[in-house]
Amino acid sequence: MRLLNEGNVDLRIDFREQRSGIIEELRKCNSQLTYQVGALPVGDYWIGDRIIVERKTIIDFLASIKTGRIFQQGYRMAQSGKNVLIILEGDQSDIVAGSMSRKAVQGAWIHLTVFLGIPVIRSLNISETAHVLIYILDQSHHHELPRPKPIIVGLTGIRVSKNQRQKLFLLQNLPGIGTKKGLTLLRSFRTIENILNAPPEDLMKVRGIGLMLANRVYQIFHEPF
Repeated sequence: MRLLNEGNVDLRIDFREQRSGIIEELRKCNSQLTYQVGALPVGDYWIGDRIIVERKTIIDFLASIKTGRIFQQGYRMAQSGKNVLIILEGDQSDIVAGSMSRKAVQGAWIHLTVFLGIPVIRSLNISETAHVLIYILDQSHHHELPRPKPIIVGLTGIRVSKNQRQKLFLLQNLPGIGTKKGLTLLRSFRTIENILNAPPEDLMKVRGIGLMLANRVYQIFHEPF
């Protein structure tokens, strides 16, 4: 394993990516590539000192929506002061197998791209992901990157923890769920996953959630893609 303090390299790779096969594919793309493997504080790949890339398979992406982890990762990346992006790896069959509605996926995608300013690039497989990383690396040598704008996370007049804010932003993307109802849902069910798995009759126990809204929230996360 190469340590992260060995000097200037083209690419820094988080040690958890070693089993993905990405290093072998990167070598096929560019045998002269210099890289280091170690523990990265955020993201899976650092290109130079300016670009952070998070790689996610579609299955992992869908699972991270259910738990709210993708938004925690997104905020950490957005607040890093670097140019960041997500490579989403997989095909349509992976989305179908993930059993999540199109609206739920779109809501997460919109929040990442529009509100956090994190581009999401599609890739079919690990080989294409390696090529995308090489393309980004090559272009980073020839183009000046814009300075990213800082992301400010806050809810006026509502005192919640940073972790609660991140989960609340996901719920606010659901139709009919604003800040107050989202916060009430979190306080009642404690986790995003519990809310997603709750049947309408349990959602209706929360103040302000009626039958129509409970059914709508349930359908968003359980209707086939």
